[in-house]
Amino acid sequence: MFDSMAQGSSSRGSPEHIGRGTGGRPPGSRAHVPCDRLPEPLSARHAPRPAPPVDRRQGLRCMQDTRSAGSDFLQVAPDPSTKRWITAMRVSVRRHGRAVAISATAALSLVLGACTQQQEGTAADEGGPAAVAAPQEVDGLSADPAKNTPDALRRAATAPDWAVPVQVIDCATPGCDGKRTPGVYTPLPKSEIKGKWSICALLPHVKDPYWVGQDEALVAEARRTGVHLQVYEAGGYTEVSKQLDQLSNCVAQGANAVLIGAVSNEALNPKIEEIVNQGVVVIDAVNGVTSKKVQGRALFDYCTLGGSLARHLKEQGKPVNGVWFPGPAGVGSLEQLMSCFKEQAAGSDVKVLGTKYGDTGKDAQLNLVENALGAYPGMDYILGSATTADAAHGVLKERGLSDKVRTASYYFTPEVYSLLKSGDATCASAGNDLILSRIAMDMAIRKLEKKPFVGGPYIGTNAQVICGPAAGADADNLGELVKELNLPSDGFSPVFNVN
Repeated sequence: MFDSMAQGSSSRGSPEHIGRGTGGRPPGSRAHVPCDRLPEPLSARHAPRPAPPVDRRQGLRCMQDTRSAGSDFLQVAPDPSTKRWITAMRVSVRRHGRAVAISATAALSLVLGACTQQQEGTAADEGGPAAVAAPQEVDGLSADPAKNTPDALRRAATAPDWAVPVQVIDCATPGCDGKRTPGVYTPLPKSEIKGKWSICALLPHVKDPYWVGQDEALVAEARRTGVHLQVYEAGGYTEVSKQLDQLSNCVAQGANAVLIGAVSNEALNPKIEEIVNQGVVVIDAVNGVTSKKVQGRALFDYCTLGGSLARHLKEQGKPVNGVWFPGPAGVGSLEQLMSCFKEQAAGSDVKVLGTKYGDTGKDAQLNLVENALGAYPGMDYILGSATTADAAHGVLKERGLSDKVRTASYYFTPEVYSLLKSGDATCASAGNDLILSRIAMDMAIRKLEKKPFVGGPYIGTNAQVICGPAAGADADNLGELVKELNLPSDGFSPVFNVN
């Protein structure tokens, strides 16, 4: 999901560390589609439906104290024409006395009323119907992942009106440790979508299969619902300014909603607040931003991935002496990953000997693995990124340690799948998270249509541990991987515009 800053490298980390001079983010690698080859702005013939004309009264910011409609009100008027209008009203009041004053007061009351109404309709925690409980079963698909066969999950996930088991997370910020309630997520049927909506999606990049898969999910949902979709990719996690410009472009082109796969969890917050206050719906997709103004979140859940991997190792009943290779130091989501792993492993023979932090480029991970083999002679499990697993299998073969030291990745890529299949990696956490982009788009449409969310405004996916033949016959469940939820289709290339 997160491209490394190292040339030609890839892997998963978090946008939190952007600007620190380190890499570290996931999956595999793929030919980059340069930003200068993105589609030109939509032609007039195919342009999305323009945003409805904005009543100047609704473009004003409400005053905390409305007792004076003089200079204070003039200061909050955002555009020159509105300022001129207010100035003229004030002059008329001075020249013509009480009658005009009454008219001016009435007009200003309308302004303030409209402003208040507009704010109430766009705040992240206001407006719209209350969420409906996520059902526990839909057409035989259970909210309990253990009760679903791979075929049942595959059929449900690929059906026109798809359904997937999810976690409804009861807290407000990415990575928060809230109660998780299982449920089945189903999208709004196309027959209930009345508006002609324009949705803009921002991706960090399309350099690797993870984000190509998210793009594929966006395209599929746009085609299912009939909305117009414009996709931008920033070109990498250092491109904060470019993504901010793309966010502005989305609004300028009349987008009713924006889905943000952020390059930074904080840098976009002021812009997000600005466009939400303008009436644009904003959904936090996959990576997570700290802004409390977003109206919904469909996010990659590091805690679920770390916890599921620990439970799997504990259930195997064999001692584990592992070393973590999470990625860069100081990344909150990665610390959460390891913390949830530790919590679920407590009281078992699954031990963590140490942690090796560093860039998730392949060369950097290879050096870390080689150092760990010397520093931890008792290490028998390498726990890390997809790039770690890829880098480790070669050196383990060279040193004759393939049978002694096993490897596990905390996310899935086509490369990890190939390593599992060949026996060069042992296990990987499958987050079933390519559905997140479809959920994010459904959240946006529900908000626009004034329909209730399913479960709540924060949705995460369930994870399962997938192992290959290297894990032993009893643990080999590679055939259970639902590729449609974890890997892009073979041959799919990024699509940036759906009309």
